[in-house]
Amino acid sequence: MDDEAPPAAQSPAPDLAGSVGALSAALVGAALDVAGLAAVMTDAALDPPGPVIRYANARFEAITGYAAGELIGRSPRLLQGPRTDRAELDRLRASLSAGRHFTGATINYRKDGTPYRNEWIVGPVLGPDGAVTHWLSIQRDATADPRPHPRAGLLRDRTAAMLETIRAIATRTLVAPEDGRAFDGRLAALGRAQGAGGSALDTLLRGELDARSIEARLEGPPVPLRPGIAEPLALALHELATAVPPGGRLRVAWDLEKGPEHRLLLDWRQEGAPASPLPGWPVIEEVMRFALGGETRLHREPDGLSCAIALPLGG
Repeated sequence: MDDEAPPAAQSPAPDLAGSVGALSAALVGAALDVAGLAAVMTDAALDPPGPVIRYANARFEAITGYAAGELIGRSPRLLQGPRTDRAELDRLRASLSAGRHFTGATINYRKDGTPYRNEWIVGPVLGPDGAVTHWLSIQRDATADPRPHPRAGLLRDRTAAMLETIRAIATRTLVAPEDGRAFDGRLAALGRAQGAGGSALDTLLRGELDARSIEARLEGPPVPLRPGIAEPLALALHELATAVPPGGRLRVAWDLEKGPEHRLLLDWRQEGAPASPLPGWPVIEEVMRFALGGETRLHREPDGLSCAIALPLGG
């Protein structure tokens, strides 16, 4: 099968108008393209003909062989076939009906009929009232060559075009000023990471903190971040920075644990005032765990917040 992502011009706009949660989740999908992970978002309805696909990233197109124009408006059931595990699908339905996150694996089928082993997680995207508006699924082709995608440059071009489309939808449809600010902040964080094609940790941190005029004590050695790690981590750092209230004190310390696979160990501590809510954190936490193999521990305290992140960086 030709693995090349379809040109951006062939893809329709995602159907996410007016939902800051869904548009922000689409940014997560864009961040995962370079990491070689697929992302697809559906509406909330679980009964046929739902759930209906509203967004698919470039990597999802490349894995399945379907262009976005063939996916949007249809159900993910089109990827199922004779060897798809019905018991696993029943477990998926039960988890989502109960409002729980799901992690699983089964056989899916590409457009040309080729089977592949799909590993995936699914989590809810919530609206302002706490109700589920969409489901975001992050997927990995477990049969694929684990090396970087040979057409990563084309995927990046496709992702850049999709980001512009998502930005345009947000500009037209996000009415509440606070929704627009939340989305713009996430988009800017992703742009800072992608603009450099990968970055250093301290550069990501200083860019995020400077953008919000946050003074902080930063301690740690130089840590380069390759594309595919920098983008999701930038979104995580952005979400943490949004919780720092005026007057809060922030210290961020990190170290590099060396071994067969180096690990970044980062400790974020904000004190002096109660932290603001973090509505986007559950999605970020799932991305860090499934997409990057990382671990996060978030703790709220009466006068602040702490977060520990352990993230594999490769050898």
